[in-house]
Amino acid sequence: MKRSVLLYLVLLMLAMPSMAQDSAKSSVVRDSSGFTYGEFKAGYGVTQFGSGLEQRFEQGNFSTSGGGLFSIAAYRKFKGINNLHFGLKFKGLGAGPAQGDGDQEMFFNFWGTSFSAKFFPASKSGQKGIYLQGDFNFVTQFTQKYRDTEALVFDHQFAIGNSFTAGLGYQYPLSNRYALVASFEYDWATRQGEVQGVGDVQFRNSNMAFQIGLVF
Repeated sequence: MKRSVLLYLVLLMLAMPSMAQDSAKSSVVRDSSGFTYGEFKAGYGVTQFGSGLEQRFEQGNFSTSGGGLFSIAAYRKFKGINNLHFGLKFKGLGAGPAQGDGDQEMFFNFWGTSFSAKFFPASKSGQKGIYLQGDFNFVTQFTQKYRDTEALVFDHQFAIGNSFTAGLGYQYPLSNRYALVASFEYDWATRQGEVQGVGDVQFRNSNMAFQIGLVF
């Protein structure tokens, strides 16, 4: 019994260096080869209104329009292109009520689906540090609601279009699989919708947001 235990320990000690070497090789292979990962972020976004929206916002003297901004994405790092990652993303903003004159309230919400790219200028592995982000939101829709409950006046409109997003972020690895991520993003949107008594209208707005999240 003692001999078998001793023999087992000797074999284990002899195997450990090769196991560590294989583990190191697999880590290097992961860094240099392609792989897919997910990203979930949550934060706060503030909307600035342009043509089609700005006039009514200013006439009602509404407070800042903002709310929670959430996004989920899947990225692919291709073999031999360490610094540049490509992905698909979905994001949405759920706004809190902006208060206006005469007890008016306004809600501005939007969602979008996009092609996304991340570029790590100073990371050889493309998995940590500062990164630049660019998104093309090929479908994005907003819903805007006004209400004056005392006068029983309610208005609801929506429009569909596209937008562009530029971002600056930082990714901090927690392990070979997980990382923390934080980003600042600025989004420019143009959408088309129909307004009662007016017809087809082009709406423009932008959104500034800060998000934190997890890469997995």
